[in-house]
Amino acid sequence: MLPSGSHNRPLVLRVLINPTPQQVSQRYALAQTTLLCAFAVVVLFLPGPLLFFSAIAISVGKLLCLIGVLVLVLGLISLRGTIQIAPEPRAGKQLVQKGIYRYFRHPIYTGIICCVIGLWLKRPAAWVAIAGIVVIAFLVMKVRVEEEFLARTYPDYAEYKRRSWGLFPGLRS
Repeated sequence: MLPSGSHNRPLVLRVLINPTPQQVSQRYALAQTTLLCAFAVVVLFLPGPLLFFSAIAISVGKLLCLIGVLVLVLGLISLRGTIQIAPEPRAGKQLVQKGIYRYFRHPIYTGIICCVIGLWLKRPAAWVAIAGIVVIAFLVMKVRVEEEFLARTYPDYAEYKRRSWGLFPGLRS
C-alpha cells in the first residue's frame, strides 16, 4: 500500500516503490533472460585462463550438460502451453504435475543449473565460475518467488510440493 498522496508520484516511482505482482514477475523474467545471455557471453567470449585442466572434469561437464539439456527438454514438453519465463502462473492454466513435473517442481531450472555447472567443468575459468554462481543464486531466489505465486494460485500446491523434489533429487524445499 502506498502512502497517502502517492497517486501524485510519477508512474516510474510508483512502480519502483510498490510493484504489482505482475511487475515483479516481469522483472524476474527480464533478469533471468539477461543473466543467461550474460553467462553465454562469458562462456563463449570472455572465459579467461583456465583454473585447472582435467580430462575427467571435461567428461563430467559434458555429461552434466547432456543431462541438463535432457531434463530441460522434458520440462518444456511437459509444460506445453503453460511455458513462460515469468514466475507468475498463466491465468486459467492448471498446475502441471505430469511428465517430469511428477518428480521435479522446477526441471527447467534443474536443467539450466546442470548445464551451467557442466559448462564450467568444460571451461573452468574464474569468470565462468562467477557468472555461473550468479545464475545459480538467481535461480534459487526465483524458485522461492515462483513457489509463492504457485501456492497462492493453486490450492493443491502444498500437497504437490510435499511429494515432489525441488531442484534436485532428495531436496523437497
